[in-house]
Amino acid sequence: MLTLIAAVAALTPQTADPVSASFTSNEHHQFSDAEMALINDRLDEIHATVDAWLPHVSDDVNVRVEPVNRPILDTIGGVTGRADQADEVLIEISVTYPGGIEAAVDAGLASTFAHELHHTAHGWTMQGNHFGYGIQIAVISEGLASVFAEEMLGETVAEAMQPPAEVEDWALEILALPQAANYGEWMFSHPDGRQAVGYRTGLWVVRRAMERSGLSIVELSERTPSTIWRLAGFEWDRKMP
Repeated sequence: MLTLIAAVAALTPQTADPVSASFTSNEHHQFSDAEMALINDRLDEIHATVDAWLPHVSDDVNVRVEPVNRPILDTIGGVTGRADQADEVLIEISVTYPGGIEAAVDAGLASTFAHELHHTAHGWTMQGNHFGYGIQIAVISEGLASVFAEEMLGETVAEAMQPPAEVEDWALEILALPQAANYGEWMFSHPDGRQAVGYRTGLWVVRRAMERSGLSIVELSERTPSTIWRLAGFEWDRKMP
């Protein structure tokens, strides 16, 4: 996978240093020079590949990289992220991942950074959100980014993030929620014990919309959340701001 990314990076015209990475060491970990060099190289390679798929991605992205002591990340590759705005991304790397920081970079950085760059190009960011807020919008936006990373890298998301057999019931449950439903409960940890309900449902809804419509993930990413719900066979509507 990384060889393919490097090959695309070599063939894709780029401005100098499209990714500017800053590293925050803390009580959990002090980044070594070798670790920082590895992460810098990988971020540049992944950005080049995403740029070949999504021409709207920023040519100048600031990435803040932080070590975190959060063992739950180890089940999903040891890396997570957040798209703060069109040119700003946070990457967090688990210090408890088996094999250490470099192993987590190998396992989870590509999919996480591709996921977050999709958000920046799509317009689903903490600042400058193009779609407004609501749990039904979040589910579609996260599903699009997850499927994009799958398609670009040619690999599926971690088993812990795969939709369960009853996922269609989850979709109907989410559609019946108020738009202001608690984000943390539905996207991360639900009081009834379910984990990542929104992420796992969004993955399934987007895959189903692609199958039913014949649209690629890039083409589907140009549609509104309500259109994507409809293409997957569900009715939900929200006027765009």
